[in-house]
Amino acid sequence: MPRIHSGLVLCLLLALGCTQDSGPAGPVALGADLRSAGDREGGAFLQDLDPDGPAARVGLRPGDRLLALDGTAVDGSCTLERLLLVKRPGQEVRVAVRRGRDILERSVKLAGALALHGKACQAGRAAGCFRLGLLYVRGQGVTADPKHANQLFDEACRGGSATACAELGGRYLAGLGGTADDARIHDLVRRACDVGSAAGCAHLAFLYAMGRGVPKDDGRALSLYQQSCEWGDAAGCYNVGLHFEKARGSLENRSLALVAYGRACDLGEALGCTNLGFLHQQGTGTPSDRAQAAVFYRRACEGSPCEPGDPLGCFNLGVFYRDGQGVAADKKQAADLFDRSCAHHNALGCANLADLLYAGDGVPRDEKRAAGLFRQACEGGHTLSCRNALSLRATAGNPEETAHALDRLEQACRNGEAASCYDLGTLYDDGHGVPSDPARAAGYFQRACTIGEPRGCVNLGVMSANGAGVPQDDARALALYQRACDAGLPRGCYNVAARYAGGLGVAKDPFQAARLYSQACDGGDMLACASLADLYQKGDGIIPDPVRAREFYQRACKGGHEESCARLR
Repeated sequence: MPRIHSGLVLCLLLALGCTQDSGPAGPVALGADLRSAGDREGGAFLQDLDPDGPAARVGLRPGDRLLALDGTAVDGSCTLERLLLVKRPGQEVRVAVRRGRDILERSVKLAGALALHGKACQAGRAAGCFRLGLLYVRGQGVTADPKHANQLFDEACRGGSATACAELGGRYLAGLGGTADDARIHDLVRRACDVGSAAGCAHLAFLYAMGRGVPKDDGRALSLYQQSCEWGDAAGCYNVGLHFEKARGSLENRSLALVAYGRACDLGEALGCTNLGFLHQQGTGTPSDRAQAAVFYRRACEGSPCEPGDPLGCFNLGVFYRDGQGVAADKKQAADLFDRSCAHHNALGCANLADLLYAGDGVPRDEKRAAGLFRQACEGGHTLSCRNALSLRATAGNPEETAHALDRLEQACRNGEAASCYDLGTLYDDGHGVPSDPARAAGYFQRACTIGEPRGCVNLGVMSANGAGVPQDDARALALYQRACDAGLPRGCYNVAARYAGGLGVAKDPFQAARLYSQACDGGDMLACASLADLYQKGDGIIPDPVRAREFYQRACKGGHEESCARLR
């Protein structure tokens, strides 16, 4: 699925001051926006200089390439923001810029961002309103207010700021600070793209790729993603790679996919690095080179100043360290990478870390943690972990330990710990270490659900659907699943989707099923990804789409759903 970013391509030069220099604390500004250079020379181009701002006062111009601040190289706008975190209004900094072939150095006295941008916005300067909006997004110097931020972006957009139009359109796409219909979003991002905004073109491409407010057109989407990539948008480059790899809007071309993923990776897009590593690992479009694949997986895992790392990149690198592929075998390093991947909801990372901990393979043996990790991986759709989790829940015939554990769980449940109520329900439902008692299990699941544990709602819903421990009641099951979904549990959304897909306790609605499967899949439920793939593959009530089906099978496979991996062979 094409990916969109609500974050900025043009980052404002802001930060919270915290040094001992004179001047009031608060965010600081150079009075200019930055545009990614989109190349390997480093730095970023200044644009939209405030005529009253520090940069303009020392003679800097739009188009100057900012190279360094106080002797530290600037490789992008986010790096500069980190450098400014320790600065205060009134403090002087040395900046180096390239203008043509000349390198210029200037001493710049930083301004207070809130006063500078507020004054500019009041004077009707669109760039000032845009920058002021960013302060309200980030809560810098003011209380964070996403809705007011959008109002400022709207004012800046109407004043001619393409950056603000793109930002507002992207925020509406992500549901940040408000909503707008597709026609309004299309108008915003088209206007931004038409006047050179890379982010605007990427957002417009997304609309065509998804058929939102416009006829679905992969060819048009690819062209727009290519434009955004040429202008330095990392997500645009990643989507160009996807289109060429998956033959969307073009013939399949793995060589061009490699180029696009490489550019995305260089621009800081972790998913581009992961996909680049996978192609080198498989020898697709390039000779197989696992050492090079490991380099790209490492870059994907580490991420960049502007983007978090990709947990799948961490997992893949962990496999390499575990098996000695492309790197020297190192089980401890593998465990650390699996742990990092698991912490970001990758089921395979949890399962593989659990394997190492349970066996004491390269790490100290820890059956208790392994059991928890197997359960976490199971909930993420890794079916083998479900069996491992069940076997490790038993207390190996130790009644004293069982009684002590039950007593602690009972006390915690009575004290309002929802997770303990859920654990007790699971014990009595499975009959591990205690006699199986479905009615008692249902009571614990009910309490867990009532006091805020959505997993309890899901399990009680399953029991209601099956008539186990409680009367059979499809309507109640659906309501419980929906409650879990509304609380943010992907498995709850999956179960609601399955009801709509099968017409169980509700009228059959494939489109509603697809929407909920997608929501659960985005939340990390790999079974939902696989079910959505099945829906697109079979076209059961919706238009068949084999390309999208394969994308979701790949996503489910990468997340540990073994049946989806088999479908791809």
